[in-house]
Amino acid sequence: MVSASPPDSVIDEVDLELINALQVTPRGSWAVLGRALDLDPATAARRWQRLTQTGLAWVTCTIGPARHHEFCMAYIKVSVAPGWLDSVAATLIEEASAPYLHHVTGPSPLLLVIALRNPAAVSAFLRDVLDQLPGVTSYHAEIRTVGYTEPSRWRLDSLDPVRRGRLSPPAGESRGFSVDETDRALYRLLHIDGRMSFAELAGRTGISQATARRRVNRLLDTRHLRMRCDMAQSVSGWPITGVLWAHVPPGSLDMVARAMGNRAEVRLSCTLSGPANLLLMVWLRTLEGLTEFERVVGELHPGLTVVDRSVCLHTMKQMWRQLDSTGRVVRVLDPNRVSFPGT
Repeated sequence: MVSASPPDSVIDEVDLELINALQVTPRGSWAVLGRALDLDPATAARRWQRLTQTGLAWVTCTIGPARHHEFCMAYIKVSVAPGWLDSVAATLIEEASAPYLHHVTGPSPLLLVIALRNPAAVSAFLRDVLDQLPGVTSYHAEIRTVGYTEPSRWRLDSLDPVRRGRLSPPAGESRGFSVDETDRALYRLLHIDGRMSFAELAGRTGISQATARRRVNRLLDTRHLRMRCDMAQSVSGWPITGVLWAHVPPGSLDMVARAMGNRAEVRLSCTLSGPANLLLMVWLRTLEGLTEFERVVGELHPGLTVVDRSVCLHTMKQMWRQLDSTGRVVRVLDPNRVSFPGT
């Protein structure tokens, strides 16, 4: 694993604006992006190439809201025996069903996120993988019941309103259609590089460029897929990740979870099956910010009680990408092992 940043892994305000623009319109043309940023399109493309080659930023593809009902997500606290952390983590990084793995503070040092077809498949994973994995001493799993906001919706907010207004964020309406193997192949390619050209997508799937364009746009417009621009957290200006497990009275849970999703710090807001029925993952500018976030949230929502908290020491895996200690991509998991729901 790469442990130190290369000399060219420097990011400036223009890079941050470019990343923000790609968060708004991940597949926008260089002409559109350049016009929004007052940059020559070739300059914008060159800057993006440097960011991706150094692992500092990337565009990938995730399953969209129209297909969220087809899989079940579980958040699992994993405890390990002394001396076994690296071995257990290395095994879980390779798990195709696990998009995320975090090394966190507290008695359970690994927070694992898995995405499978149903609760029975989660049960099989717990029995067949975690129960059999040397070094794992215990685990505690909860099922996500409702997702309110997710990292693909988080914004860096580097662009001023005028420049942001020059961009048209993608929009669409969910409607049913059958996903076939060509759609799944397009998903796997966009997982590797969310800005892969239609010409390359066509060449690698054996379809025409017009068909590739039509299929990708259909998948995005109908929210079967969602594009996502991510960046190394260490250069984002929000270098700290806090994880909060809270209890909210059922009568106000929906309102609180929605309100949390609107806060700038919140990357993830979802409800869970256990007594700690609300999970929040937040990006913060300082460690002290975690206490301040709790204070503000507690004042705004007196019924919310934080029952457990931790700080993420290292996000080891994010959306099937292995990250180094600075948050840079060092490897993309083989996309042929990543399942598109419906397979």
